[in-house]
Amino acid sequence: MEGTMQNKSKTKKISLVASALVVAFVGLLLAACNETGATSSASCGYVIGTGKDGHDANVHEVVYQGQKLTAGSYETVRYIPCNSRNYIINDGSVYNPNIIDDAGNQQHVGDRFNLIVAYTKTGTPITIAASAYWTLNQSKPSMLVFAPICHKYNCWTSSDQAGTANFSTEGWNGMLAENFGPAMDRAALIAAASVDDSIWKSHSVEQTKLLADGMSAAFNDVVQGMFGYSEQIFCGSGNSKWPNPDEPGKGEFICTPVRIAIDDVQLAPVTQASQTGEGLLAINQQRLTNAQALYGDDAGFFLGMQDTVAACKDAGVTCVFNIGGANSPTISVPSNASEPDTGQ
Repeated sequence: MEGTMQNKSKTKKISLVASALVVAFVGLLLAACNETGATSSASCGYVIGTGKDGHDANVHEVVYQGQKLTAGSYETVRYIPCNSRNYIINDGSVYNPNIIDDAGNQQHVGDRFNLIVAYTKTGTPITIAASAYWTLNQSKPSMLVFAPICHKYNCWTSSDQAGTANFSTEGWNGMLAENFGPAMDRAALIAAASVDDSIWKSHSVEQTKLLADGMSAAFNDVVQGMFGYSEQIFCGSGNSKWPNPDEPGKGEFICTPVRIAIDDVQLAPVTQASQTGEGLLAINQQRLTNAQALYGDDAGFFLGMQDTVAACKDAGVTCVFNIGGANSPTISVPSNASEPDTGQ
């Protein structure tokens, strides 16, 4: 009888130990299926379904800067930058002397190295170097709109990292190249039509500001038209923020327009395409139309004079023009003059 009771006691202890092991195993298994962590002060995150075993691949949660996150079974986490960003367009002549690649070359500063081409209100082609200062619109509807865009380019990362190429990942740079650059091009075409030629002749501060303000005003509408969403995706950096910066995700995100700064404006170089065929005809027709508004029926004469003066200066010779007869004013254009001198 005593032996039977001891056997039952041993069996009960073994059962309890086995139960404890099962509970511990299940706990470890569940822990292994969950991904925990937090976003940095410069990043946001998405908790997304993996789409495996019949589960969806939708965004389950948007996580803001400095917030903890947990991805359960059949979920994963993706990170994107949620800090101040820029997009720089220049001619490729700007380098960072402090960053040297494996071949010993300095790193280019900028995101795109072919300049923006636009036209002043006189139809004169100009090239523009410009920088845009922006951040993502962090409102939840805009973040949900951005998710499939980012997915297309694989612009997010599986860990909270900054990237290396231009301080971004390859996918992020690809997303900007196909969308941000063209939007700046189109905004420039709209804005430059309101500036005069002093923007490149004397680098007028007033006209440069007019171009920058016009591009900033046009940019959001252009981007919105490109993507077709009602939500704005990009905002201006710095002054776009949550009502309480210490509590991101609470309240309504303040989204200001993307700011665009003009770094340089030059007269566009003459290309072979613009000197022949339809290009030449289009330029000449635009010049004549602009001249007619100033000179009326004598527009052709004044254009001819301008071209002749320019040809003399380019040839490096001194030309003397007598307009209207021997007793009329003359114009002397020496080879080293920047502007013609007039006299009787």
